[in-house]
Amino acid sequence: MGSRSSRRKSVSSVDREEAAKLLRNGAIIQNPTKKLLEAAKHLWKAGLVETRVREYVLCADPKDSDFPPKNRYCLGRIYLKDGLDESGYEYRCPDCERPVFPKCYRKRHHRELYTEVSAQGVESYISAQLTKLNENVRRIADAVYRVDLGDLGVVVCIADYCAEEKFLTRDWAATHPTCYIVVNPKGFEERFLEEEWLQRVSLADVVSGMVDLENILHEHAASGPPPSVMNVSVPVYTKGPAPIVIESQQSSVENRRFVVEAGSNVVRVEGEIVVAPQASTRYEIFRVLWDRYLHDLKQALLPERYRFISIKDLIQELESPTGKCIEDEMNIRRTINRLQTDIETTVKKKLGLPIDREDIIQTCRWKGQAEGDYGYRINPFTVAARPFQTN
Repeated sequence: MGSRSSRRKSVSSVDREEAAKLLRNGAIIQNPTKKLLEAAKHLWKAGLVETRVREYVLCADPKDSDFPPKNRYCLGRIYLKDGLDESGYEYRCPDCERPVFPKCYRKRHHRELYTEVSAQGVESYISAQLTKLNENVRRIADAVYRVDLGDLGVVVCIADYCAEEKFLTRDWAATHPTCYIVVNPKGFEERFLEEEWLQRVSLADVVSGMVDLENILHEHAASGPPPSVMNVSVPVYTKGPAPIVIESQQSSVENRRFVVEAGSNVVRVEGEIVVAPQASTRYEIFRVLWDRYLHDLKQALLPERYRFISIKDLIQELESPTGKCIEDEMNIRRTINRLQTDIETTVKKKLGLPIDREDIIQTCRWKGQAEGDYGYRINPFTVAARPFQTN
């Protein structure tokens, strides 16, 4: 869409609801409307997000002329690229590996919008907005600014990107006039402590003009300390679930163990097939994770020390045996996500056992980040390996 330096800093006329959708880092929106695409363009010009629109066809689409394929329930998506020769089977379903001919069969095209929030862009945008309100703005920490307003000044903290915990505690907020700006709408709705005196603003409200940041800061500077606070110290914003103040907490989750077998082209959990022979891509992904799991098991490591493999390293492992280049990182992530979901569904429906989505393949996320996967591993806390049973 052009260089970042050429973008304008205005995001006027952005609908609040559309902005909220786009400010969820890693959001994938199917068949985006014209209104949403216009909002994405505005936020991109302001440097707040990076966006990409991609077209794809479904492996098994009841409305396509090549339906039904061998696996009529295949959920695979085939992303389209220019210059590929259908006669050479360049298009293949990532789930079932069957060749797909979008042009020949005039398969229906679908679109999706992928959005990635720029932390640097958000900080630059907020800093510019604060400078417009008052020239005396000082950056006192990453994503934290002090604005010279009132007797004590006002601290503006971008909660999603603040790395210093002291700015996210109730003690700090109660003694220093602080306005928290939340980028991810989910964080605004679920991750803040329920205290009426806390001043928090959604970035979607700011960029859409639903709130007047200048008025909020002036009023907060003049309001003084809160009249009363609870006599405990917990974070006012967390990257995980919102904290609950209670006297004691006991876990009600029972320990679970699942026997897993991996053969030459099939995977079973408690004897039930969860990766079928025709799902070659899924099996290859599982095999990479399984081999690392067995290596760490042989080393007698503690469960918490079992290694995760990043998505980029996983792609390299998948490319090595065949020399085939995998360019679509998002497609690999989708395959893993569907594999996690399908394993959970199969075990629950066919075996009736309680299982969580990550009891077999575990996802690790960047420490301190609300969005974005770091890597994957076979869950060492819930998986027990057994040699593959042939009968």
